[in-house]
Amino acid sequence: MPSPTGGAWPPPHVAPAYDAYRDWGAWYTGDPDGLRADYSGRGPSGKGLSPQQRVRSGQYAGGITGMVSRWLWGAPRPAGRRDGRLHVPPPADLAATAAGLVFSEPPKLTVESTQIQESLDQLVYDGLFTLLLQAAEANSVLSDIYLRPVIDRDVYPDRAFLATVHADGAAPTIRWGKLIEVTFWSMLIVDGDTHVRLLEHHEVINGAGRIVYAVHEGTSAQLGRAVPLTDYAATAHLADLIDEESAQPTGLDRLDVVRIPNSGPQRSWRTNGSLKYFGRSDFDGNEQWFDALDDVWTSWMRDVRLARSRITVPSYMLASNGPGQGATFDAEREIFTQLEMMPGQQSGAAITPNQFAIRWQEHQATANEVQQVAMRHAGLSSQTLGEEGGDVAMTATEAQARERLSFTTRGARIAGAWKPGVADAVELLLELEAVAFSRPAPERPNVEFGDSVSESPETIARTVQLYRAAQAISIDTAVRMAHPGWEDPEVAVEVKKIQEEMGGGADPEVILAGAAGNTPPPGTEDQDAEEQDDPEE
Repeated sequence: MPSPTGGAWPPPHVAPAYDAYRDWGAWYTGDPDGLRADYSGRGPSGKGLSPQQRVRSGQYAGGITGMVSRWLWGAPRPAGRRDGRLHVPPPADLAATAAGLVFSEPPKLTVESTQIQESLDQLVYDGLFTLLLQAAEANSVLSDIYLRPVIDRDVYPDRAFLATVHADGAAPTIRWGKLIEVTFWSMLIVDGDTHVRLLEHHEVINGAGRIVYAVHEGTSAQLGRAVPLTDYAATAHLADLIDEESAQPTGLDRLDVVRIPNSGPQRSWRTNGSLKYFGRSDFDGNEQWFDALDDVWTSWMRDVRLARSRITVPSYMLASNGPGQGATFDAEREIFTQLEMMPGQQSGAAITPNQFAIRWQEHQATANEVQQVAMRHAGLSSQTLGEEGGDVAMTATEAQARERLSFTTRGARIAGAWKPGVADAVELLLELEAVAFSRPAPERPNVEFGDSVSESPETIARTVQLYRAAQAISIDTAVRMAHPGWEDPEVAVEVKKIQEEMGGGADPEVILAGAAGNTPPPGTEDQDAEEQDDPEE
């Protein structure tokens, strides 16, 4: 598929995905106005209408449209009174938690070449971990994320760097699960219904990778006509990089983009040939549960609002404000006089306080259950959000047992998507640097993800002592277990220190056992016994 030149936008083959991106983005952003606008405008009759115009008969009908329209955020705006609907942030918390579960620690990138390793260390120093963490959060929401190497000599004059593109800024072509080509787009100007977009079409032609740039002036729903890159300051610099076909060669023999899906298989579009290989969002199928959670919290806050303390007073306690001005009650007044009336006509009513109950236990239990269902549907345990367990100390084994579902999901996403995806993206970056900056031939890096939970120092010390007592590990391995973040030079220095402290002849196990704070060093038990038997000494 060549670079788009006009017609509907987004392209028809990805339009269903963009409808879902809009919904998921509204839940992720958490803006009540955005949720109202999105769900009240659902259906063909809602296109191009203002929120006030989107009340329609479909909101009271049956079918899918009617069902969605009767959700909390799909219901018509109440007329003549405040809109008390409330949004709570668990959807955004879910995405952040899913990202943190994968990237709880920075991944370790290693290669055999010392010079290339220095480049990787610089890449990590420049913020690779932050970029990947933020990419994983967007991936959890939108189902796909794209990594691409970029050269911008105004940012880094002597090296390339990685950049991300979210799924709602891409129109990919995926065949048999592999990314064939993709068009990235970004909005340059929005002025009324005039939308100016920059398109970057990444493709491979005759074994040569290239990027085709184009600027289009259109509307919110149409791509519109192409205009020169020099018409806008934000794209003028690209005119110096392209050839007569508006293309910039990448110097690579393959596509310079890596797609990382969130998870799979794709449930919603499994029969759609253009979309069935897309990733699956953690929000996919959870929209109704997010809406139900907001419904519970809205009801809870309504109870709080209605349960405000109120008093009822008889009419004779009201002071007239004059003809046509009504009457008011003075809460600071200390003495009231009962009116003299005929028998049976005296009200006898006194000041009556009213304080309604707040059903907080019922609301809390319902909200917790709804949230647990949403978490499980996304492949996460409720404990991952800290909903249970409190501050009780647990070992890593206990933590993994309680959060088995989360760690299973983490392992699947690392092995199936992030580990090969990060390796591909970094390899592409090294290959681009070799072409553009005459760097050494690239190597595919080894990507290692750390454990998401760590044992306590005391537990590690006891484990090391048991292994040493069984003569199952060396000093070098014991030091690495005690200090998993140390590099080889640091480990070597520590091993040498242990051997020196033992005088070169004693068993280094003495140091390791002593560090654990348990058994006395071998050979000292008899000496201690002799000192206790001799009272004079």
